[in-house]
Amino acid sequence: MNWDIFSLSGYVSIALWLCMPLLWLLHLMMRRRGWLIHVALLLGVLAFVLGKMNSDGYVNCIQVDRSEQIQQQLARQELARQAATEARENEVAQIRFAEDSGNDFLDAAGMDEADLKYMQSFADGGTPAWKTEKQQRSDAPIDDSLESQIGAKETQQEMRSQMLLESEPLEPILMSDRDKRSADRLDAANRMVIRVMVGLGLLFLVVDYLRRANNYDLAYCPLPLPSIWVDAIAPRDPVTIRSSSPRRSLLEELRVLIQRGESFVYVTEDSEAASQASTTFCRLPWGRWPVEVLNVADFDGSMDDDFVFETLWYGRHSFVVNSLERAEPMLVRFMELMADRRTTRARVKQTVNVVWDVATPIAEETRHRFAKVGRSTGYTLLICHKEPGEPLSA
Repeated sequence: MNWDIFSLSGYVSIALWLCMPLLWLLHLMMRRRGWLIHVALLLGVLAFVLGKMNSDGYVNCIQVDRSEQIQQQLARQELARQAATEARENEVAQIRFAEDSGNDFLDAAGMDEADLKYMQSFADGGTPAWKTEKQQRSDAPIDDSLESQIGAKETQQEMRSQMLLESEPLEPILMSDRDKRSADRLDAANRMVIRVMVGLGLLFLVVDYLRRANNYDLAYCPLPLPSIWVDAIAPRDPVTIRSSSPRRSLLEELRVLIQRGESFVYVTEDSEAASQASTTFCRLPWGRWPVEVLNVADFDGSMDDDFVFETLWYGRHSFVVNSLERAEPMLVRFMELMADRRTTRARVKQTVNVVWDVATPIAEETRHRFAKVGRSTGYTLLICHKEPGEPLSA
C-alpha cells in the first residue's frame, strides 16, 4: 500500500474520528462525566476540517504519472522510424556525398506524398510544444536601452504586484493510476464517515442533554425547549421535595425555571424573599425574552385565582404569593381547574411549577391529588421544606 495517498492532515482526521466511539463508550460507563460527549463532538468537527484540507489541498492535486507510458510511446516511435529508414535505404542508391545531411540519403524528393508525410511525422514529434514555447521565451530580445533602465524600477514593482495577485497553481503530485483511484476512493469514504460521525455526535449530545434536563444533579445550560420533548426522554415527578444540599439558592432556582421556558407561582411567607422574586427574569442571555414576575398582593384582591391559572397556563407571567391564607385556597382551585382540563386531555406547552416555600406542610391527600392531575396537565409541585419522616427526592 502506498502511504502517500493521504497527507498528514488526512491521517490525523482518521485518528480523530476513531477516538469518538471510545469517548462515547467512556461516557456510557461514567454517566456523570457529561463533558466527554462534548469532546467527542469537538473531535468530529476538527476531523471534518482536517479531512476537508486533505481532500482539497492534497488528494485533488494527485495526477497520474504517465512518464513510463510516454517512454514506451517514444520507444515504439523510434522503432517505427528505424524500420522505415531501413526500408527506404533498400530502395535508394547507396551513394553519400560530403555535403549531405543525415537524412538526405533517403531521397525525400523521390518519395510519394503518403511516404513523405509518414517520414515527416517522426521529425515533427521530436520537440514538444512546451519546449518550443520555452525556447521562444528564452530567445526574446533583451532591451538594454536607457529608457528601459530608467523604467526598470517601475516594471519590477508592477511584476511584484502581478505576482501577488496571481496565485500559482498547486504543484501536482504524481502517482500511478492505481494509487490515484485508491486515494479518491478512500478520501470519499473518509469524508462520508466523518459526516456520519458528526451527525451521530450531535444526536447523542441532544439525547444526553434531554435526558439530563429533568435531573437536578446532572442538568446544565437551561434552554427554553418544549417540555414535552424533555418529558418524553426523562419524565418529571409531579411532586418533588427540594434537596437538603441544593446546587443553588432558591432565587436562582426560580431564574433557572424561567430560563427553561417554564413559569411558576412562588408561595412564601418571607416578605424579603417575595420582594426579591418580584422582578423581571430573562429566558435568554443579554436580556432577551424578559418575563415579569408579579406579586399577587400588589393588586388588592383584583387578581383572582382563575386569572392566575390562565396566565400561568399560557406562560405569560409568573407570580409570587406571600400569604398562606391566599395560597391554600389557590392551590385547591388550581387542582379543580386541572381536573377540568384533564377531562379534555389538555396540557400546557411549558411546565408550570408551584413552588411551596412555607413551613406549613401539605396534606398527604392533597399531594396525591395534585400528583394525579398534575401529571396529566403538566403542573408540578416543588416542596422546599422537608417534612418529618419523608425521604429526600432524587
